[in-house]
Amino acid sequence: MKRIFFALALALTVMSMSARDRLFINDFSISPGESKTISVMLANDTTYCALQTDIILPAGLTIDLDDGDYIIDLTSRKAPDHVVSTNMLADGSIRVFVSSQNSRPFNGNSGAILTIDVTAASSFEKGNIILTNSVLVEEDGTRHRLADETAKVNGGSITVIPGDVNGDGAVTSADITVLYNYLLNNDSSTMINGDQDGDGAITSGDVTVVYNILLGN
Repeated sequence: MKRIFFALALALTVMSMSARDRLFINDFSISPGESKTISVMLANDTTYCALQTDIILPAGLTIDLDDGDYIIDLTSRKAPDHVVSTNMLADGSIRVFVSSQNSRPFNGNSGAILTIDVTAASSFEKGNIILTNSVLVEEDGTRHRLADETAKVNGGSITVIPGDVNGDGAVTSADITVLYNYLLNNDSSTMINGDQDGDGAITSGDVTVVYNILLGN
């Protein structure tokens, strides 16, 4: 059973806040009644061997179950002995804990670390998925608390225009501004599709992509 309590494993003293490393879900669309697999992305400069996060789902969106366990799986970024455990908390959020018995590190420094199977109710319109209480653990046990991350979920299909970061249907200098606001201030309030180069992280490379589109390259 994946569903366990983490009284000992999660009784951690967080040593520092990480300003650069991120655990996040990209914005996505899902039609009412549809099931799909989404990814939890890990962008990390530091090497980590374990993580924790609490997933808050919008009304009408649920994580699928298999024999009573949430369908949340590790990707190829895991080491052979990494395991994922899940538990529903009293507030309805889903706590996810990934650990390695031998403190082996995750592979790479960008891309999906987890996949989650979700289903939208027939009445689902839109909402946000929030990742909160996120902690990354280094091999020496040092723990880093991450900022909360929010993914926008649309209940209908979204037409994605390359370079359209703010989702207004056009590629303009405003899209560059949105990216700069995120990179400088971690402000994602007007960002719909920031990962323009598809590398799983929002960086200066995404600014370059939008600039090239504006210049017609």
